[in-house]
Amino acid sequence: KVAEESTGKELASEAADAYIAMKQAAAADGVGLLLCSGYRTVEYQTNLFNNEKQEWLNKGLNEQEAYDKAKTVVAVPGYSEHNLGLAADIVAPDHQNLDEAFEKTAAFTWLDAHAAEYGFILRYPKGKEHITGYGWEPWHIRYVTRSLALYLTLTGLTLEEYYEQK
Repeated sequence: KVAEESTGKELASEAADAYIAMKQAAAADGVGLLLCSGYRTVEYQTNLFNNEKQEWLNKGLNEQEAYDKAKTVVAVPGYSEHNLGLAADIVAPDHQNLDEAFEKTAAFTWLDAHAAEYGFILRYPKGKEHITGYGWEPWHIRYVTRSLALYLTLTGLTLEEYYEQK
């Protein structure tokens, strides 16, 4: 389902509805949110992964080293939460880069405080890289339902830690 009219980006239906409600609430608070990446096909993910791996190969790493580095930045094709339509990369109209500087924007501050109310979690939090396997991505959120998002946010658990407890 199209979740972001201006970019045509899609999310799974329930996640799209939650994102639209969240974006409207942020706008009511004077904060702009922009979905720059949502659902991705496996083919699209393959291209992203291969491009990232090639960058590491170009820096002199061997095939295995490049693969290992790439998978800390871009999900291995077929294993991306974007393939499910539940992951969303969010930026702001005034900050459209997927970088750690997003953490200093009003959009991040708002998401950090309110995303769980709409069923989203910050998927790859700072300091949890050794658990998630991914670097800190302040722009990357994941729809998990409101109840689970509130629980994870209140406890500070990652999705991996939550499932490990189960």
